[in-house]
Amino acid sequence: MVALKQRTTNNQTAKVIISQLYVAWATEEDNAKQIRSAIQELLAAVRHPSPYPVNPIAEADAGVNSGMGKAASSSKIASAPVSSSAARHLDPSGSLPATEGGSPPPPSPPIPSSSSSLVEEGGRIPHATTSPPPAKSTVADAHAPLPQQPHPTPLALNGEAGGTPTPRAVSPKRGAAGGGASPSTKGPHLGILTPALNDDVTVDFMPPLDSGLANNAGFVKEGSVGRFVHHAEGGFAATPPANVPRATLEDIPVFYSKKESKGMLDAIVEEERARLREIFDKNGVGKLVHKAQFGDLSVKVFKVPLWYKDALFKANCVFVNAPVTSESLTHAQVNRFYYEKMGMLTPSRRLYELISGGVEREEDYLTIEDLKEMVKSLVSSHPSLEFLQQPEFQEYYCRTVAIRIMYALERQQCRKVYWRDFDRSDLPEVMMRLDSKDVNQVLEYFSYEHFYVLYCKFWELDTDRDLFIDYSDLCNYSQGSIVPSVVMRVIEGYGRPLTSTVPGHLDFEDFVYFCLSEEDKNSEPAVYYWFKVLDVDGDGILSGHELFQFYKENQQRFLEYSESPEGDIAYEDSMCQMLDMLGFDRVKSRRYGLTLGDLRACPTPANFFNMIFNAPKFLLFEHRDPFAEHQQKLKVEKTDWDRFARAEYDRMAAEAQ
Repeated sequence: MVALKQRTTNNQTAKVIISQLYVAWATEEDNAKQIRSAIQELLAAVRHPSPYPVNPIAEADAGVNSGMGKAASSSKIASAPVSSSAARHLDPSGSLPATEGGSPPPPSPPIPSSSSSLVEEGGRIPHATTSPPPAKSTVADAHAPLPQQPHPTPLALNGEAGGTPTPRAVSPKRGAAGGGASPSTKGPHLGILTPALNDDVTVDFMPPLDSGLANNAGFVKEGSVGRFVHHAEGGFAATPPANVPRATLEDIPVFYSKKESKGMLDAIVEEERARLREIFDKNGVGKLVHKAQFGDLSVKVFKVPLWYKDALFKANCVFVNAPVTSESLTHAQVNRFYYEKMGMLTPSRRLYELISGGVEREEDYLTIEDLKEMVKSLVSSHPSLEFLQQPEFQEYYCRTVAIRIMYALERQQCRKVYWRDFDRSDLPEVMMRLDSKDVNQVLEYFSYEHFYVLYCKFWELDTDRDLFIDYSDLCNYSQGSIVPSVVMRVIEGYGRPLTSTVPGHLDFEDFVYFCLSEEDKNSEPAVYYWFKVLDVDGDGILSGHELFQFYKENQQRFLEYSESPEGDIAYEDSMCQMLDMLGFDRVKSRRYGLTLGDLRACPTPANFFNMIFNAPKFLLFEHRDPFAEHQQKLKVEKTDWDRFARAEYDRMAAEAQ
């Protein structure tokens, strides 16, 4: 029973010692080796007790309470007397024996408290606050006997029943031979707790970290002390200590460089180099690469679509100063073109260079004419467009595809496609997909059915066949669903700078911009288009009085289409609904109106625009079937424009039959 009590006391005492040593070890680099040496001396003193007792309070005040940063204090702590009997513990309030043969002081009476009176569960020392005595549930081991307190300490427990063990400060008596040192009231001293250790302690207090594991984890460098540093309270420290290496700017790898922003590679791809040698080995040494055989080089080496191989062959001829009308190139000419021109470029940059045709400009951008030449290569080589033989329709198809690409990729209607916009778009991927699919299955940009819908819509409105659409023609679009004031601003060119040579008229390119913006108001180019139309004063803000001018005309259409004509829809109620849909938190701090950023942040800005100037579409949204809408989203057509083009093409095909 006595041995069990001693073991329990030793375990609790060891927790306190280890916790205080760990705090000192984790704060400074120099403390690690000194404290390790102190623990070794401590364990040696446990196994071989010294016959000369030392005042533990004075040693504790000189060593532990000073932060344990000195080796001398650690050695003094380790030299405290150790006894195998709890009855020989010293009383700090009494006087120390003068000689070894003197009679020991009487043992302190036992305190009826749990074994964790000075040490809470987990090894933490309680703060000096007042609270009731502990309950039975606070004992570390419910089946272990309560240990005796060897002597009164600077901290005592309140004796109120039913409480928890909370220490309170007690003024100790000054010993006759104990010196003038007074024990600190912050907690039990290491010197007081050290005599409780005996030979039963066999714990390895500070096992060294696996240096190989620490180095592999990347936490420490070679030659430094590897360990994980935690805060003394159990959490992580606010700032890393000085012994933990910190990363610098040189340690962070470069993930984005100016070279990559221009579409350049650091080195030639080895796979492409191997494919190039393999193709040349098949042809034999000294043989030529004919224009018809350029398909393998185009797809496997240059990563250019097969239908664009003629443009690649032409660019090779221009680079090596060969005639453009040549039908073959030598291996050396192809090698020079690859290694000096194309090999160090990304696949997207290669397509960009081919579309530009090698034309040197002050600024790096593509024009609509460059895009038309690219589409002409598609028409002349893609098998799914062999039926498009009439030159007039070929011209309109190439023009329509080029306009759609410019509409989607240009920056704020500048009619230029810069490299940065080209690289961020899906156009390179779509061009590669055309090799294996029908153009009608690729809904982005190149669909012939979409071209057919746009061309027929323009032809329906152009009743006088002058290839222009005026105000009266555009008012008939979609059975007059758009309010006349908005149509007038479109005709006047507020939506975009018109390319028409006749004032007050739209040519085919202007109409394509209008139709794409009207049928898919959720796209980013459409939001910018209609924002400029509604911004009457051009201040970049849609204020209430500007929107009300257009809403007054649309309000009459609401009454015509409404099921209850006597019910008037107030402008304030409609705007309240739209602001909630756009996100009222974004605009409540600004009471002057809506900005372009507010509309772009909304996932469905089409409902806002339809509420202002297109009543039929807004009412369709209000009375939509959510189940049918979900079924539509499961189809191939993902955007409003794709769904509109599919419905119109089916209608036109049915009428043609």
